[in-house]
Amino acid sequence: MERLSKSGGIDPEFKWVQKTEEAAQDFESGHFTASADKWETAHGFTHGFDAGDPRRASSLNNLAIAFRIRQNFKEAEDLYQSALEGWQFGLHWVKKMHLKQRARSSLFHLRMEQKHRKKYDDMARRKYEEVLHVGCAGTLNNLAELYHSTDRIHDARRIYGEALGEGSNSIPERGDVANIIQHNLSSLSEKTVKLPDSIVPSYDHLKESMLFIPKAERNGWIVDKPPEFTDEGRLMAAIILMHLIDHTYLSSSNL
Repeated sequence: MERLSKSGGIDPEFKWVQKTEEAAQDFESGHFTASADKWETAHGFTHGFDAGDPRRASSLNNLAIAFRIRQNFKEAEDLYQSALEGWQFGLHWVKKMHLKQRARSSLFHLRMEQKHRKKYDDMARRKYEEVLHVGCAGTLNNLAELYHSTDRIHDARRIYGEALGEGSNSIPERGDVANIIQHNLSSLSEKTVKLPDSIVPSYDHLKESMLFIPKAERNGWIVDKPPEFTDEGRLMAAIILMHLIDHTYLSSSNL
């Protein structure tokens, strides 16, 4: 189902999700040129997003991969750096994001939330700030992989270490972040290291088309009719649709 904007056109927020997911699926299928083109198209939809919106950082991260595919390593590095700045800028966005009151299972819980509203909001904002660190970890992984692939091994090892220090396991939806970083770090060794199954990267979240929208609807990240993203939905879209690079996969593809 197409989501329409208030002006009657297709909502760019939903178009960004669609193109970004299509790009990721093309990438994991080895259709690299197609994925680069789609990430570039998706990035165009972010120009109307608010300043500090974490989807801007996520889209810059993915656009950097497009330039990585095209062997434009300097531009890719600059875009990764811009994405890292975007994740940091997102902290200001989180402080201002609109927090929706959630439905509660009892009148007691609803009254308690109303009584302690500021406390609940402060707790929520701290959680969302932690989520931004997952985005930062993902982009650091990709930057380190760029150094890894261009034989800047010392820089790669240092940045992979920084990525692991970003608390990259803080949300279940992106539990693969720390796994992929650790996998990439292990592959810096000259010897082939067989990794335990628990840290072998998995791309199961890319096996079906448009996974984010039904997930968002189930979690209340998209509400109302016509459907609209909540600020929490915008943040979660940024994190879930931020693409990660597994260096071993790209090496086997001669990229």
